[in-house]
Amino acid sequence: MFLVNGMKATLRQFNRDENDEIFDDTNYKEITIKCCPYDCESAIRFGIYTVPEATGYYQVGRLVDVKVGDQIIYLGKYADNKVHTVLKVQDSWIFNRVENKIIAVK
Repeated sequence: MFLVNGMKATLRQFNRDENDEIFDDTNYKEITIKCCPYDCESAIRFGIYTVPEATGYYQVGRLVDVKVGDQIIYLGKYADNKVHTVLKVQDSWIFNRVENKIIAVK
């Protein structure tokens, strides 16, 4: 459940095949996702711990397969063309199921 209009972004998923023992930065899949900015002050208020080195917090849907180490690149005319690396992924529960995921990026 998204409360704001999200931005389109490209998610680079690293180490999603059977050879995930070592990290290979050239072997990745790219998918297009919808990503929304997340207010960090409400995260502190509701008990979600923040990450000190994070530069932003974003919210993605519950069906998106995102892990620590993945990269996000925003698309569109307002995109800054920076690569954001995922530092931490936390589930957001509503009514006994994961409704979305909160990711900390740098």
